[in-house]
Amino acid sequence: MRAEYLSHVGAVRENNEDEIFCDAQAGLFIVADGIGGKEAGEIASATAVRIVAEKSWSAPDAPPAEMLREAFYEANDFLFSRGKKPGMTGMGTTLTAALCQEDSITIVHVGDSRAYLLNRQGIRQLTADHSLVAEMQREGKLTAAEAKHHPHRNILLRAIGQEALVEVDMLEASWQRGDYLLLCTDGLYNLVDEEEMREVTLRTAELSTAVTFLAEAAYNRGGYDNISLIIAAHD
Repeated sequence: MRAEYLSHVGAVRENNEDEIFCDAQAGLFIVADGIGGKEAGEIASATAVRIVAEKSWSAPDAPPAEMLREAFYEANDFLFSRGKKPGMTGMGTTLTAALCQEDSITIVHVGDSRAYLLNRQGIRQLTADHSLVAEMQREGKLTAAEAKHHPHRNILLRAIGQEALVEVDMLEASWQRGDYLLLCTDGLYNLVDEEEMREVTLRTAELSTAVTFLAEAAYNRGGYDNISLIIAAHD
């Protein structure tokens, strides 16, 4: 397994509230997009990612879905408590973690960061966005094009640290040699469409070049948000 990652502040924001973790040897990949304002957002995303990574190190033999779910709960408890302190009100983060094994990927997810599986046959979004516009799409009240430019597209329905209890999505996907896993924050997918992600990943010899190209594409199209992504290849 090979993997490369990149996180960029973008063209507009002063701070990078995204956090990523990439361990190809362990097959663990995490992306998080903090909310709550400058310091609070940065602390939320960094803390959540650290808690999940440390949980994986301390329980390497635990069932992946169970381990990741418990780590998400721990992160939520910690951030919800921390958010009661002065200056931290409203802190929270999206959180998407994938643990890859030889023929399967276990994903636990909250928020609107995304995981995609892509190969020569196409690209498939594995996670469901926990956002207002995504819910309106699922209800048939918005088209995908309308959702992309909706004034409330940044409103999340679920995030780590926002409530005392959080509902997490857990899923498994199969993968095989020649497949790629792409995790990213909305700073990428709002400005780079899915087919372009797939084409760049498949047509670029080096993963480091692919992540750089995609991040630069988002930056050059406005870079309105922080831009973060991880691409893992099943060799």
